[in-house]
Amino acid sequence: MHSSAIVGPDVTFGPGTKVGPFCRFEGRVQVGEDCRFRTGVVVGTAPMDRNYLGEDTGVIIGNGNEFHEYTTIHRSTGKGTNTVIGDNNYIMAYVHIAHNCRIGNSCTVTNGTQLGGYVEVGNGANLGGMVGVHQFCRIGKLAMVGACSYVNKDIPPFLMAQGQPCRVRGINAVGMKRAGFSDVIINTLKQAFGIIYRSGLNLGQALEQIESGFLSTVKSGKSREEVQTLIGFIKSSKRGIELRTGSS
Repeated sequence: MHSSAIVGPDVTFGPGTKVGPFCRFEGRVQVGEDCRFRTGVVVGTAPMDRNYLGEDTGVIIGNGNEFHEYTTIHRSTGKGTNTVIGDNNYIMAYVHIAHNCRIGNSCTVTNGTQLGGYVEVGNGANLGGMVGVHQFCRIGKLAMVGACSYVNKDIPPFLMAQGQPCRVRGINAVGMKRAGFSDVIINTLKQAFGIIYRSGLNLGQALEQIESGFLSTVKSGKSREEVQTLIGFIKSSKRGIELRTGSS
């Protein structure tokens, strides 16, 4: 703990965590093991939300996370709720993680990215520099969003998106391969992507075709599981998924 850090009475740190110069931890904050907070990181301050009335809320951070310079992480709105960050995430400089956000495990969030309130980021997702994500949007598992994009719809798992407005560009094959996905799983997800984005069917028709026909031809149990992850994400979307497409 650097001598210039400011730490409130309701903050706890797990063993191995290191706090750098001029960091501030305020309110009810729980940090796991082996995290690293570099210069000027601010965690747990009041949310920038007109609905926040001073109720008891907090921030929960898992193990093995790294937060670079001047990142800000606000506590949540709504009594008894938390802003939650999982394990082994790499958060670069000047990132803002707003109230009630939920970030999974092994995500990369690049310099200057701004996450609005209630944003959810799935495991292994990668957000490029200067990305802006609208409140309540979700970024799916192993999705990748290119630099300087504006996200105002949900980005489904395993896809790449980029632009202003954001457009889906294709499958994140490189990210999946790095995560240990087999060629069989990647090719199966490519086919599902083609049905949703390249077949000319509307979204309801595409999902019906995948569920009633395509899945019955998939022999790999793991491949079926990941396609069902994709379908489940789409069906649970409240803001709607990003259906605009474009070339790389």
